[in-house]
Parts: sequence; structure tokens; C-alpha cells
Amino acid sequence: MGREAGRLTLSEDDRRVLAVWAADCADRTLALFEAQASGDTRPRDAIDGLRASRVASCASARLALYRLGRTQRLARSAIRPP
Repeated sequence: MGREAGRLTLSEDDRRVLAVWAADCADRTLALFEAQASGDTRPRDAIDGLRASRVASCASARLALYRLGRTQRLARSAIRPP
């Protein structure tokens, strides 16, 4: 029995590792975002939440990563060279 085409299958442990890795990557660009939107704590909250909980559930991890990715896309669109 094979997997569906185009569908990834990851174990819970793999998803947790991936979430922590994503938080580490996002953390590297956090200063850029905070320089433009210092009052917006959502990205830092998402990163801290992922690390603190070690991603207790896959559903909450996906939601946090979605929100973080959306926030970062918005931040990139707001940061323009002078």
C-alpha cells in the first residue's frame, strides 16, 4: 500500500523536529520584523510557544507555523530598501 501522490507523511517526532527547526529559522529574521513592527509580538510569541511546548500537538504546531509564515510574509512585504 503506497502513499498518495503529492502527500508527505511525517511522524509526530519528525513534525516536532521540523517545528523547532522552523522556529530557529524564523528567529534569525525576527530582528528585521521587530525593527519595522516593534509592537507586534505575534512572531516572537509563536516562536517562543513552539519552543516552550516542544509542540505538544501537531495541530497546534501547524497553526503556529501557518500564523508565523503569514506574519513573516507580511513583514517581508513591509521591509523595502531605502
